[in-house]
Amino acid sequence: MIASILNEYRSLPVSNASNKVVSWHVFRTASEAEEYAESIILGEGQRIVGGMDADSVGKLWWIGVEVDDLARWGNPSAVNKHAE
Repeated sequence: MIASILNEYRSLPVSNASNKVVSWHVFRTASEAEEYAESIILGEGQRIVGGMDADSVGKLWWIGVEVDDLARWGNPSAVNKHAE
């Protein structure tokens, strides 16, 4: 499942109130993203999302957690983004 997510083009999430991706990490290799995804423990109403994108340096892959209900999750401005 993770490999198929990482093979699809999907822009990096942006930090705004309509975004339900609450945490994401960016990697320079698909294998690093896949390894990270294997360590995620999901709660109720959460799912792993991600994709492939690019910047001025080259390709990148990202893995994140999307929630069904942002209000139930907590503070919408407390979005957590990490670049590896």
